[in-house]
Amino acid sequence: MNLRWLLFLNLIFLIYAAGESALAQVNCSDTSFCSVYDRDGRCVMYYKNCGPATRPTQSYGAIAYSASSGAYGYSEKYANRAQAESRAKQECGKNDCEIAAWYFNSCGALAADDDGPWGGAQGADEQGARQTALARCEKEGGRNCKVIATQCSQ
Repeated sequence: MNLRWLLFLNLIFLIYAAGESALAQVNCSDTSFCSVYDRDGRCVMYYKNCGPATRPTQSYGAIAYSASSGAYGYSEKYANRAQAESRAKQECGKNDCEIAAWYFNSCGALAADDDGPWGGAQGADEQGARQTALARCEKEGGRNCKVIATQCSQ
């Protein structure tokens, strides 16, 4: 017998043995249908469609910046880096927009000075990204750096 089939049968048995209380604890969509009928045609076991609940989500984001105009754009919750960067540049809307930061299941920030220096950074959280972006802006010669954009893709 196929291993998947055995695991499926084992799961069905466990649900059936636990009764209705086990079914009530399943946290899935409301899409359910009967999977086992008794001799009289009554449903005795429901199957709920839980989907890929254990699959981790991958979420990319990016911040693009135009140093000449000060315009910026960002993206979040994209399936890959290229899509996230493309959308951020599109949102920035200028020909010279470049990626200041890209991030994966984390946060990004952009800091700039009125005189031109700027810095972008990725961080595990918003505060970390902001601090690193400010430090990079100052390292580039900024004396009055301010965070102008933060975004998370979690």
